[in-house]
Amino acid sequence: MTLPDNLQPIGILAKRSSDAVRARQIADDLGATLLSNHKEPEGLVLEVSCSGLALRDFDQKKSHPFRLDTTQLRQVGAGRDLLSRALGKKCRSVIDATAGFGSDSFDFLRRGFQVIAIERVPIIALMLGEASSQISDRDWSGRFRVIEGEATDWIPRLPPADVIFVDPMFPDVENKSAQPRKAQQLLRRLAGTDAGSGHLINMARNFAKRRVVVKRPRSAPSMGAEPDHRFMGRSIRYDVYFSGAS
Repeated sequence: MTLPDNLQPIGILAKRSSDAVRARQIADDLGATLLSNHKEPEGLVLEVSCSGLALRDFDQKKSHPFRLDTTQLRQVGAGRDLLSRALGKKCRSVIDATAGFGSDSFDFLRRGFQVIAIERVPIIALMLGEASSQISDRDWSGRFRVIEGEATDWIPRLPPADVIFVDPMFPDVENKSAQPRKAQQLLRRLAGTDAGSGHLINMARNFAKRRVVVKRPRSAPSMGAEPDHRFMGRSIRYDVYFSGAS
């Protein structure tokens, strides 16, 4: 595994001496710097401990570790909520092509779908895989797979899913009063921009069984071609592109 070019380097820190072997292996796999416990850490650091992996920004005073917790899954609303309508009644399987920290992937899992989560940034894929390994429900863990790599490389090689879901990095909004959530801030720093999202959507239409669903801010422009249908929410919308594979 290698870190993407032009993105912020990450240090790897073992919280205890018993975590040192794993921390060194992760540092070697990621091509990252293994930090010493004898020096105050700086910048973005992946902390390795017996309780799992956590990201922490040591440049921010009083920052707290950020970790993925599959026990805090979003509750699925009663009835046909906005996302359910976008996915379609016959959806049974989803490829989350831009998984990030997995909030949507785990949501799909909770809804009962077979889920493949693809993430191109190695350190994020590592955290996502670690979190998925903590799922205690065997039925859930048996329906969830994490793949590290580019979605455009993997989608043609995977069994077709009913829906390919794309959640590009939301654009910056000038004069925005509220700061993005911590997870979004970290994701932007680690993953950068999604310059190839338009190409991904066009390619995905040839491999999805039923549709490609794209998550967008409500007022943002479409990613490439105009969608076949839109499902509008208060702050977000889902653009639906019917599959060209059928």
